[in-house]
Amino acid sequence: MCLLMGLDVLAIQGDLIPYQKEIDSLKKDYSLQKDPLKKAKTVYELSFFYSYSDSSQSKAYLEQGLQLSKNSDLWLAIGKVYEGAFYMDYDLEKGIRIFREAEKALQQFQDPLAYYYRAKSLSNMATIYQWQDKQLEMMDMLMKEALPASLKAKDDVLIGNVHYKIGLNFWNNIQYSNANKYLLLAIQHMEKGNYDVWILEESYKMLILSQCSLGLLKEAKSTLAKYEKFVKANAGEIPISNYYYNQAVYYRFSKQYDSAVAAMNNAISAFKSEKLTDIREISSLYFQLSLIQYDQGDYKAALNSLQLSEKAYNGRDFQFFQDSVNMAVRYYMIYEKLGEHKNAFEWSKKYIELRDTLFERRIRESILDYEVKYKTLEKEKEINGLKADKEKSDLIIRNTWIIAALILMIILIILYFLSKSQQKNRRLLALDAMLQGEEKERNRLSRDLHDGLGSVLASIKYKMLDVDKSKQEEKVDEMLNEMDFAITEMRRISLNLMPEALRRFGLQVSLEDLCKSLQNSNTQIELQLYGELNSLSHDKQTHIYRIVQELLNNSLKHGHPQHILVQCSLEEHAILITVEDDGAGFDVDLMEKEENEGSGLKNVKTRINYLHGTMDVQSQPGKGTTINIELPFKHSGKPKAN
Repeated sequence: MCLLMGLDVLAIQGDLIPYQKEIDSLKKDYSLQKDPLKKAKTVYELSFFYSYSDSSQSKAYLEQGLQLSKNSDLWLAIGKVYEGAFYMDYDLEKGIRIFREAEKALQQFQDPLAYYYRAKSLSNMATIYQWQDKQLEMMDMLMKEALPASLKAKDDVLIGNVHYKIGLNFWNNIQYSNANKYLLLAIQHMEKGNYDVWILEESYKMLILSQCSLGLLKEAKSTLAKYEKFVKANAGEIPISNYYYNQAVYYRFSKQYDSAVAAMNNAISAFKSEKLTDIREISSLYFQLSLIQYDQGDYKAALNSLQLSEKAYNGRDFQFFQDSVNMAVRYYMIYEKLGEHKNAFEWSKKYIELRDTLFERRIRESILDYEVKYKTLEKEKEINGLKADKEKSDLIIRNTWIIAALILMIILIILYFLSKSQQKNRRLLALDAMLQGEEKERNRLSRDLHDGLGSVLASIKYKMLDVDKSKQEEKVDEMLNEMDFAITEMRRISLNLMPEALRRFGLQVSLEDLCKSLQNSNTQIELQLYGELNSLSHDKQTHIYRIVQELLNNSLKHGHPQHILVQCSLEEHAILITVEDDGAGFDVDLMEKEENEGSGLKNVKTRINYLHGTMDVQSQPGKGTTINIELPFKHSGKPKAN
């Protein structure tokens, strides 16, 4: 069933000119205006909108606006914002320099209009950082400067635009849960005012994909229905290819592959008929078509679409580094499926080289840190309100400092000795738990051998003694089947006791084998490894393997998720492990009570305590579970010998 009815209303005649409706409206306003400063604002806006389609017109209107503003320092400073917006399309460094000049000039004015344009200038600088692939600088600018300025300006559309860019950063780093939160806020704020059609459209587009990626198909379908209304309301401005693209994404994740292929082909045809020229956009359409064909099992078609996606750049470098990584990993996966192992190997090497330079882990951790800073920013109003009361009580508090300091010193000394004692007790308890764990492992192995493998071999023995010659072939087949089962059972027991891959090939290969062995038709397990994990000592590799194994078993047994993400990263001073699923989740407070905590989680905690690490569990019923583990690590300075 087509979700978009009445497509004829969206037909676009001739070339699509971005913001044509806004341009026509501004020209009409200009003809009626008398005040030079009002005219200046109008031609500045014309300069901005023309920058998407006609750079010479954009430059002419910019110069006219600067001339009209010559008697107003405020509007000359505002003109700098528009000048930076003009140059950011051609000279990124010049654009940043002009935006900084605008920021400095606007700081002199305590005026809502100045706050508004400061926020726009800072937001545009963040966009330049994104284009330069400087993710950390982008998020730093948005969280520390652009967002506070937009909140101060109290403009919903501007606040929505900044939330959109924050969501975009999370989205580009595949942190879809956080992306969802900020994109929803962006849409809510923008729809309250005179929104930018293209930014709101992009917010819908990213939100649909992130909801689908998280398995939130009902929410994605609802968002797609709202997006349909949005496209109809802005007929003639939004390319119809964008709707087909979003429709194809939804069909792909709901496994309606034929409908997805048809929708994506419609998107590509519409893109060409609309005479659009964005090479990254057409490359993205072919790339998404390749993903659909791969999921469909048509690997030759997937390879052809991927090659068309790459060809769209005509030999030029990809605009964003992440695009290069994505392209490499898809080539590797497709060639592997086609049995072209030489090509698969070459692309896997290229993917590893690109991935190692991306520093995804550090970027993601920094981005999460900025979210915490944003939450503290929201409380600034409350803190400022308490300052007056605090000043009144400062005199009284000052007189109690000496006594409080002495009491605090005594308490700290007591706590220090108590802490030392508790640490010793925890070490003893951890050691005791480890010994008990080893004993349980021996008992489990004994039961497996006796009840599992022993009973099967005994059955085979008696059947061999009781072979009836008249039914010899039937009996032999039956015994061969049972011997196959016995061999499988023996391998399972051996794997549980100590994986062969861990002994022979190290942690990286053994974790890959573990994830493949536990993955099933209902649950997909994605493994991401960073750093030379095989350089760790064998003991540490074993502990990490057991921790991941226990967490995966817990997730599969209790959470029944559709998707599990496992990340293991060797950083300079720590080993970081994350296991995240979209399963049933649980009440963390209730689970942390000793009587409710399962033996699997206890075993994980025991190993983490033994390694002096920390574990953070985040979960809610119905919203999945995320477990983050940090184990201290110190480089020895010498590479481990193979």
